[in-house]
Amino acid sequence: MTIEAWTETLPDEALRDLELREWDDGEAEVYCALLDEHHYLGSPDARTRHLCQVVLYQSKAVALLIWTTCSRKLAGREHHVGWDPRTREKRLGWVVQNSRFLLIPQSRPANLASRVLGLAVKALPAAWEARFGKRPLLAETFVDPEGYKGTCYHAAGWTKLGQTKGYARVSAPQYYQDNERPKHLWVKPLAKDALERLRDPSRLLAGEDPKARAPGVLPVSAKKAESLYRALRKVKDPRARRGRQYPLAALLTTAVLVQCCGEHTVTGIFRFCQDLTSAQRANLGFRANPKARKVVPPPGESCWRKVLSAVDPEELSRALDPWLQSQSDKGELPELLSIDGKVIASNLATIVSLVDAADGSPVAQAAASGNGQEQKLTKQLIKALPQAALEGKTLSGDALYSNKNLVR
Repeated sequence: MTIEAWTETLPDEALRDLELREWDDGEAEVYCALLDEHHYLGSPDARTRHLCQVVLYQSKAVALLIWTTCSRKLAGREHHVGWDPRTREKRLGWVVQNSRFLLIPQSRPANLASRVLGLAVKALPAAWEARFGKRPLLAETFVDPEGYKGTCYHAAGWTKLGQTKGYARVSAPQYYQDNERPKHLWVKPLAKDALERLRDPSRLLAGEDPKARAPGVLPVSAKKAESLYRALRKVKDPRARRGRQYPLAALLTTAVLVQCCGEHTVTGIFRFCQDLTSAQRANLGFRANPKARKVVPPPGESCWRKVLSAVDPEELSRALDPWLQSQSDKGELPELLSIDGKVIASNLATIVSLVDAADGSPVAQAAASGNGQEQKLTKQLIKALPQAALEGKTLSGDALYSNKNLVR
């Protein structure tokens, strides 16, 4: 069969007679050539062409679309859906991305793009489920504002969520790289209650194994987690020797990393550790079961409450601060900083953190038992910094930090 593209003027009546189907393997070479010729990003690698659609008029190609797996992390999407990091990891498989969209005719009727998008999105859930066993609930795409406004996505019922930070995921040694071209993020629910189903981890989705549990995700590399464990071994263990089934440094390392993920409750810490694999828990310093060496059991929730309420938060802060500051590539504080306080669980402790405003990574902390000590802790934190560490830096905080003496 000869594969042709419609390159002439497309008549208005063509909107009623458009047909959509998936590419055949034998058509890939021709359609990829069209993408290379007419799309500013060219044709994607074959490994990322998960679902390919072609829209035809009188057996000639009018439009090409490619769908792939979604981006791993998008702040705007996570906020829109209402995801915490754990739920996001479990539900990413139900989000798909429109990575390419090409209209071939140069002269075409109005509304062709939104009509094509409507046909593609309508067919997408069933086609994706047939291939991968999961019926997607949300579609996402990026629009380059330097060349496009995204008008067709708006007309097809997509929602604009704002601008990305312009980072692209790449291989080692840099996990994310700034491509200096922020895009506009658009999303489209593929079911009436899509967002509610995606954000609720207690609701079983189509294609989800009720017995499967997504492995936990550590916010730092294994090497950094190990160095944090070594730093926290300096904290004195308040427990009696007979009550030290779980190493204190392993418990504290996990608690610190959980806070980096935005979780500030004891129950959240307990669930986070439960979701880790045995290998991940072993890397954090937990011990294996003597009768089953491959199994590294997690502590129970009561253990977390008992230990975290007994540890001296000031001593923990003194052990943690040098490690935080050692993580800076330049050996000095970032140019833009933010300061904020959090109360852990039921007034177990108050922690004031100085963080890099660009990515939220902490660079210094001060802590104390109880609640309502943020200004006192802030003064302690600043005094503990190297001399003149804040010279030339910009520091932001909420209204609590506008006290005149504290500002000075």
